[in-house]
Amino acid sequence: MSFLSNARDKAIEMFFRRNDFINRFGEIQNVEIDSLENQANVTILLHGEFSPTTLCAHYCFEDTEQGTMIVINKVESPRTLINEIATLWFKDHSIKKALPKGTGLFAKILF
Repeated sequence: MSFLSNARDKAIEMFFRRNDFINRFGEIQNVEIDSLENQANVTILLHGEFSPTTLCAHYCFEDTEQGTMIVINKVESPRTLINEIATLWFKDHSIKKALPKGTGLFAKILF
């Protein structure tokens, strides 16, 4: 893995680990980035649960006046209830956050 793709993947991983929306539902245990598919597999221990579940988040990059944004526009889960709620919510919403300056440029170059 090149330095640039590693920096981009680390920025995406930090986006998931530090995202208030995601963290309100549980503790993130692991994040694996598949930059070829623009997917992140996030292992999370949901509040009140005893075993973790994995969410597959589909992301893309968007240029705005604030810089390059990472946008989650779809989340899938092997758990039916989570999958149904995510499908319903992401039909009208997305999760967006600006990437750190410079990282967005790397993301676009490698995207």
